[in-house]
Formats: sequence, structure tokens, C-alpha cells
Amino acid sequence: MVPDMDNGTYMRLANAIPNRRSVRTYKPDPQPDGLEADIARFIAEIDAPFEHGVKAFPFRAEPGKKLYNNAVNPVGNFAFLSQTDIVSVSKTGFVGELAMLYVVSMGYDACWFGHYKLAEVGRYVPGIAAPERIKESTMGYGYGKVVDAGERVIVCMPYGRKADNSKRFIDSAMISGIMTKRKPLADLCEDPAAAGEIPQTLLPALECARLAPSAGNSQMWKFGFNANYSVITVAKPYGYKHFKWEHPDVDIGMCAAQLWLGLLAQGVTPVVTVTKDADRALWAFSLNA
Repeated sequence: MVPDMDNGTYMRLANAIPNRRSVRTYKPDPQPDGLEADIARFIAEIDAPFEHGVKAFPFRAEPGKKLYNNAVNPVGNFAFLSQTDIVSVSKTGFVGELAMLYVVSMGYDACWFGHYKLAEVGRYVPGIAAPERIKESTMGYGYGKVVDAGERVIVCMPYGRKADNSKRFIDSAMISGIMTKRKPLADLCEDPAAAGEIPQTLLPALECARLAPSAGNSQMWKFGFNANYSVITVAKPYGYKHFKWEHPDVDIGMCAAQLWLGLLAQGVTPVVTVTKDADRALWAFSLNA
């Protein structure tokens, strides 16, 4: 099925990929009128190539409270909610990354925070900060590893204008390039030897995927290919654990989103499926369906 959003929108998002940076400190400037509603409208109108229950909740944080683990409250924020199974979490990453690229395409900065103060987010997003949920989270941050039948805030996206002076080492490192180095494509393939045989027509889309964000710039995803390169898969390695981030399948969804945009920008409309494969979400892009 060809998505409803026009090709110009996809090109706009794909063109924003090289410009995306993880900005963690923001100016306290008020938002322009209509910006929040514009972003919310875009998210609501996303025609993802799969069914999902991802929800986005906009909120404006009160200054002076510790919302994220950098103790800074950006004015503009979106909380992304879904069920907590692996596939739903990964779909959240896909939908959320499209939203982030839309923000970047508008000339603003944004970042992903998987570690947020649950009680503080609960002041703005109704029903997510019940006492039992705070107890089962990690030191009150996020929702921890508990899988239940309820919706949770999987990640939050602050957005705005980058602050003039960055006070954290990690921010300075990202600006200087230490944390923005990307692995070569061969290192991201399940079979490194396959990288040399990839059709030239697929390389721009894989380059888009290669630039996706990940926790600590870990870039844990692996690309797989069938014999004639008509199917591309994206997943983390079996048994992969990040030292800090509990939900790397969110990052896999973000990588899948950028691969999808890259394919659409090349005029290829793949059939996309995402399934649970042991302890991971497995994305498959069928190019000749």
C-alpha cells in the first residue's frame, strides 16, 4: 500500500536525517504559537506501514523541576506511549523517529530521553504515575522492565532551540564529533561480506538507516539480506543488552523508520512487517512485493 502522505513530506523527512543531532539543553524561550499543535497534527496523520497503538501526548514542563536526568526542563515535550511488549516498544521508536525528523525539518532541535522522572512526567500525562508504577521503575526513572497490560511512556522527546552553552560533557562530546562517529556499513551487516554485494540502488536507503540515533551511539542494529537482496531485515543481535538503556528495541524501530524513509525517497514502497523473534523485534522490508 502506498502511504497517504505525499512524496514531498517523505523527502523532507529523509533530507532532515543528516541534520539531526541529539540536543540535551534548550533555551527557555516560549514556543511560537501553533508549533505544538502542528507537531501533534503531523503525528496524528502519520500513515505508518503497519498497525500500531502508539500515542503521543504533548506537554509543557514547568521550569525548575527535575524532569530528565540532566536536571533541565525544556519547555516543549512529547511523551510517546504504547504497550510494553517488544514489538509495541519498537513501533514506538519508528513512529517517534518520524516525529523527531519532522521537528528537525522545521528548523528546531530535539532529543530522545528514555530516562525520565516518572513522578514528574505524571504531572502532565494522566494516569502513568500511580505509586505502584513508580516503585517498579528504576529509582523513579522510566517504567523499568515490567511488562503489563497497561500503556506506559516509553520515551520522551523534548524540542526547542539549543542552548548557547552546553554544560554537560556528553553534549560537548556530541558537538565535537566523539559521539557522532558512525560505524561503516560492513560492521552493521549480519554478514559483513554481504556489504560489498549490496545493489547500488539500496545504498542511499541504508545510509539513512546507518545515521539513526541509538543510546550512547551504540548502533547495535544489524542489517540482513536474502539471497537476491529483495528483503532487508533490521534487528539487534540475539541476547543484546545495553549497559544502561533497558529498551534497545526502541532504537531498532528508529533505525527501521530511517530505512523506510530512505527507501521511499528512492521510489521504493516496501511491505513492512515487524514480529517478535526470541528476545528482539525483527523488522522486514520486502522490496518486490
